[in-house]
Parts: sequence; structure tokens; C-alpha cells
Amino acid sequence: MSDGPAGGAATLRIRGVHKRYGARSVLRGVNLAIRSGEIVALVGENGAGKSTLVRCVAGAESSDAGVIELDGRPLSADAIGVRDQGVAIVWQDLALCDNLNAVANVFLGSERLNGALLDEATMFRETHALFELLHINIPQPLVPVGMLSGGQRQLVAIARAVRRRPAVLILDEPTASLGVAETLVVERLLAQLRAMGTAILLVSHGLEQVFRLADRIAVLRDGDIVANVSPLEVHPDDVVALISGIEVDSTARRQLRRLRSLVDQLAEVEPSASLPLIVSAMAEAVGIDQLCVHLLDQPDEEGRVLLRCSAAVGLDGPFLERLALVPIGSSGGPPGVAAATGEVVVVEDLRRDGRWALFAGPAATPRSTWSVPILGSFSVLGAVSGYADTVGRPQADQLELVSLYASHAAAAIERERLLAEATRRNRVLETLRGVLDTLAGPLPAHGGLAIALLALCRGLGADAIAIHRATGEPSTVAPIDLGPGRGAVAAQRQRAAAAAMLSLPNTVEGPRSVDDDTLAVRIDAPDGPAVVTAWWSNPRQRSDDAVDLLDDAARSLRLALERQVAERANAEAASLRRSQTRQREFLFRLNHELRTPLTAIQGYASTLRQPDVDWDLESQQRFLDSIASESARMGRLVGDLLDFSAIDSGDLRLQQDWCDLGLVLEAARRCVTEAPSSLFHLHTVDAPPIWGDHDRLEQVFVNLFENAVRHGRGLTGVVVTARLAPSRAEVEVRVADDGGGIGRDPAELERVFRPHERGRTDGPGAGLGLAIARGVVEAHGGTIALEPVAVGTSVLVTLPVEPVAGDGAGPPEPPLAPPRSGGMAAPLLDRSR
Repeated sequence: MSDGPAGGAATLRIRGVHKRYGARSVLRGVNLAIRSGEIVALVGENGAGKSTLVRCVAGAESSDAGVIELDGRPLSADAIGVRDQGVAIVWQDLALCDNLNAVANVFLGSERLNGALLDEATMFRETHALFELLHINIPQPLVPVGMLSGGQRQLVAIARAVRRRPAVLILDEPTASLGVAETLVVERLLAQLRAMGTAILLVSHGLEQVFRLADRIAVLRDGDIVANVSPLEVHPDDVVALISGIEVDSTARRQLRRLRSLVDQLAEVEPSASLPLIVSAMAEAVGIDQLCVHLLDQPDEEGRVLLRCSAAVGLDGPFLERLALVPIGSSGGPPGVAAATGEVVVVEDLRRDGRWALFAGPAATPRSTWSVPILGSFSVLGAVSGYADTVGRPQADQLELVSLYASHAAAAIERERLLAEATRRNRVLETLRGVLDTLAGPLPAHGGLAIALLALCRGLGADAIAIHRATGEPSTVAPIDLGPGRGAVAAQRQRAAAAAMLSLPNTVEGPRSVDDDTLAVRIDAPDGPAVVTAWWSNPRQRSDDAVDLLDDAARSLRLALERQVAERANAEAASLRRSQTRQREFLFRLNHELRTPLTAIQGYASTLRQPDVDWDLESQQRFLDSIASESARMGRLVGDLLDFSAIDSGDLRLQQDWCDLGLVLEAARRCVTEAPSSLFHLHTVDAPPIWGDHDRLEQVFVNLFENAVRHGRGLTGVVVTARLAPSRAEVEVRVADDGGGIGRDPAELERVFRPHERGRTDGPGAGLGLAIARGVVEAHGGTIALEPVAVGTSVLVTLPVEPVAGDGAGPPEPPLAPPRSGGMAAPLLDRSR
């Protein structure tokens, strides 16, 4: 009797094992092999010798004759040696110590020690990790195992057996005393161990369990293995008959089980895997070693309909090459005739039938063949052919069985084609929906156009896609990285295709293939024609629906181009409206702010021009001083309004160079003539030169200093500190005074930076100083804000040391000693304080 299927290295091999007890022979030359990742069930009646065989393998008893090997080496004759070689046994009585907990039982006989003491922490961690690996759920592993359920005790016994990672696990009736739920837990664990590569010998009386778990079933009867079968090939009744020694004819039952198994598998696998599965099952059911399936393929260059070999079993060499592609009809041999007529074709002797030239060749050619058509719902889909090395014809029931499997193949083929068609249509619809959603979404037309092209490129399965404009504008290209070589090829091919399409008459509509690898369609946009081109590095990857998809998408892209033109026109109109609005606002502010100084100047001038009044020199000087003061105020107002208008429109121009903040602060202090110089205390701490506009920064700090002097009630000092920020990328300038202050209200601290807003103490001016200061600082890439302090007012200005990103070409290296600006600032005084 064979010990199992051929192929694969046996993990455990039992050969010719005999065992006698006195005059009674219990084992009579047992042969059995168990391979890695396989569950072999050992079944038999009581007294058949199952437990004796397990004890011989475990080293609990010695055999009288025979060899037991593990990976080609003899297995030890004692239990400790067997365990050390990688064979673990789970006995029916479990062999657990009920008074010890699960951890102690798992490490029983191989405890972890820490010096002379048990290392219980390590044993607990390793047991917990082992339970997690095996998905064993024992909520209280530290209680005595005698308090656990039968299923939990069985799991502990199995965990103890597999803790050493055995190559072979033998279980003697592991679920005999367990309930349904506990049995399912043990079976799940056995399936997991098989997936981990453990070879398992399962001794069981439960045939239902055996058929659920086992890969092979070994039947032990009267001390000998009488059958070694697959559960897919036999019925439980067959196994019962083998156990009891009753011969039964189970061919029909076996075929029904195979078909039932095939149907179950087809329901679970992907459609693309159905045909190979059916061919494999067909070859096994019919008992033929050489099988081939041909399916209809595309016509060849001469227009002939061909059959392509889609699956084959047991065929190789030159004969398989001749079968790779055959025509329909007699020139295609039996497969071609079966596909053409829809009828079964049988050739009993190929060498004596001259009609089959397809099979003429070397001596290795099969002697006989048959072909069964694969009939679909509306037409023939192909043919199934079998080949034999002997002369003759198959039995009628074999051909009928092949026809049954061919009907399953037809259903699988049509299912796969329907799924492919549905997938194709869904891809087209999803692509169009993605394009439309992107073009109709919140993104601007130009930005959405690139995203829509990317979605279209994916839907087409193309490698590159672009829109080319005849107006000379840059092409819009989907951001796909093809690498330098393929990218240049794609760009060149697409430009050539676009030029070819633009040279055609305007009456040409729809997509056209420009060479084999490029597809192009012309779009009549409002601002001139455009061309959409798609390129494939492998033209065979272009799907049949690419033309239709590109044609439909072209209409959406034309609307996007129209939207782009409309957005451009709207942007220009909006820009014109904003410009007009700013002009009106500027004129209104100019009229409003200049009215007061102009009125004062006009009044003083009219007074001086009175013909009937003689003013003394002192009065005349007072009037002239007032006229000069109001003129200066009017000049400042005009400058502020122009600066604010430039900031508001984003047109503020900076003349930047490396400048020293110390000189800027000193120059600003000298411009404040309303207060003595002793009121200001200037300090710099490691402040490097910065890239900025000296005059504009001086304007900022003059405003801050004047505000401190004018609005700081009870002011006794202004402290100005410039230091390098911790990030070393910015300089912080803090202007702090001890005057009346603004308070800590965040809304109030932010309000003063708005145009035409003044602090608590109203004074002369348009209320634009701080707004202009913020605009100048932000133009430098910095920030300005009022800090909430308890006493006085504190303004923090941060300025970047290096130029901000987007300033264009980099600046020159900063000078070791920056030049002073136009003589406006004297050397900084008292910088060491």
C-alpha cells in the first residue's frame, strides 16, 4: 500500500513498522508519510492499532521492526529524544497538571530559571506571546487548569506541544470530549498551525471533522494502512466502507462530490481564475493527462478567425507550440472542426488519418485525440481537447462528463467577459464623471484642466496626455513622470500628432489615430483650435473604447476651454472694476483729508491779503508759520495716501539693500523733533545687517516714535531694542513706552492698524500711519503687532534677515560694515547699554 502522494520531501515517514503483543500482531508493516503544511487523518475502528502507532512514533513504545524517519534521519527511540528532534504529541488524556496554572503547564519540564529561582515573569510573557500567535483566548492564565473548560485545557495542551515549534504535531482524539463550540476553536487552531507549515497527524473517529480538516485520510485496518485517499475524491460512506472492509462502488458519488467542490470553488475565486480551475478539475475527473482549451481569438491579418490556446495540462514542447494558435475549420484539426460545427470530434488514430496535418510531426505526437465544443449562450466559444498516447476512443460517459465541465467553462468565460465589459463601461463612466466633476468644481479652469487630463489619462490607460494650442500658448500637460527618455519621445510624438491634426480641414471631426501609438482629437475653442493627444508606449495596451472615451471627453474639455476664456475675461473685468473702485476711494480720501489743511491755508492767506488791515511783523510771521505747518501736513497726507494706495493695490516698490538697523533706528529718532533725544533709549544686541529698504523702514519707526510721543500720556521714556531672534532667521525690534497705553483688549490692539483708525487720543493725520507701517513691514516679509502689556504700549516688529522667497535673484553678500544711508543717520549712540 502506498504511503501517500508522490512529490515533496516527507517530514515524517513510517516504513514497514510492526508491533506484536505476545501472539497478537497489532501493526503489520505500516507505511505512512506526513509532509510539512499537511494534515493527515488516521482513522480506523477501535483496536485497529492507531494508538499503538502513535506510541511507537512518540517513543513511548518500541516497534518490533520497521523504520521511522524525520527528514531522512532515524527518529529517536525515547520520548525525550523524539521531542528534541521536533515531534510533539498531544495525548487524549492531555497529561496536564490540574493544580498548576496554564503558564506552568506550558513550561512543564522546561521551566525558565533566574539563578536558582523560577523566572515566572519571563514564562508569563512568552506564554502570552504564544497565545497571541495561536489566537488562543484564555482570560485567566494564572488559575489552575483544573478550573478551565475542556476546550481551554485542550488549547493549553496544544500550546505546550507547539511551544518548541515542532516540525510534526500528533494529536490523539483531540476533540473527543469537547462540545461543539470548543471543538471549533481547536479546529481553527489546527488549520492555523497547518498554514504555519506544521505537519499534523490527526487521530480521530469523527469523519465529519476529518473531512473538514484533512488533506489526506489514511485508513488503518487490522494493523495495516489499507487506503490513503484525498477527501475531495471520496465520500464519507467510502471511508466507512474502507474502515469496515466492505467494498462499494462510489464512482458516481465521487464525481458528484468533485462537481460540488468545483461549483463551491468557482463561487469564491475571481473570474480570471475560473478557467484554469475548471481545466484542472476536468483532467482529474476524466483521468486524462493531456488536455488543452482553445478560445476564439481576434482574426489574423488575412481575416481568418483563430483559436488561441488559453489553458493546457500535460502538454509541452513543439506540439504545444503548434496548438498555440489554430484556425477554425478542418485546417485547425479537431479543435477547429469542433469549434466550427459545434459537435464532438473523435480521432482514434492520428497517424492513420491524413486529414489532420496539424498533428503531423515527431514521434512524440499523441496517437489519438478528441475535441468537445464549448457552447456559450449565443455561439461557440471554443473547444476542449484531450490527447492520449494510445490508439482508441474515450468512453461515452467520459465525453458526457467533459461536456458537463465544458458547460461550466462556458459559464465562466461568459462571466469573465461580462465582468470585463462592465468594468470597461464603469471605467469609461467613472473617467467621464471624474473629468466633469473636476471641470465643474471649485478649482479654476486652468488648474482643473490639468487634473481632468490626469483622470482622462488614467481612464484611457495612456502613458501621456496633453492639450496643444494653435495660438502659441504653452501646452497643458498632465503631471505624469515618464522619465527623461520616454518623456522626450512622448512629447515629440504628441507635438507631431497635434501639428498633423491642425493641418487638416476644419470639417474633420472626431478622434483620429496618428501612427499606432498616438490618438488625437481636435477641439474648436473660442480663442482658437486646440488638439488633445494621448500617447501609449505600448500600442497594444490601448483599449477598444479609447476612441469613444476621448471623443466624449473632448466635448467636456471644449467647455473647460470656453470656461477658461470666460474666467480670463471675468478676471480682467474684475481687475478693471477694482482699479476704478480704488481710484474713486483714493480721490474721496484725497478730497476729504486735504480739505482741512487747504481751508486753513486759504484762511491765513486771505487774512494776510486784507487791504484794509495792517498786520505787524509778529502776526505776519505767525500766519506764515501756520501756512507752512499746514502745507507740511498736507504734504504728509498726500504721501500717506499715495503710500496706502500703493500698499492696497499691491504696487508698493522697495529699494532694498543691506542696511544696519542701528542706523535706521538712530535716523528715525533724529526725525522726531517734538521730544528731547534723552527720551529715547536705543539698544541693539547682535543684530546683523538685514535685506531691506532703509528709507521705508525709517518711515515705519518714525511713525512708531511719533505715536509714542504724541499719544503717550505721562510718558517718561521710550525703550527701543533690536536683537536677533532665537531662530536666527529674523531680527526683533521692540518699541516700548511707559505712557498711557492702549490696554490688553485684542480687538483694540488690532483695530489701530486699520486705515483711518486712531488711538484713544485723536490728533492730526489721516489715521493711516500704522496701516502704512504694517504694509511696509509685510512687504519686507515681516510682521508688526501691538503686545498686550500692563503699562504703556509695546510694539513688536519682526524682519527677516535674508530676502524672502520669490524676490527674484539673490542679493549680494552683506557688507562687513553697511554704508550709511544718505547721511540721514549719525552713528548709533549708547549701543552698549
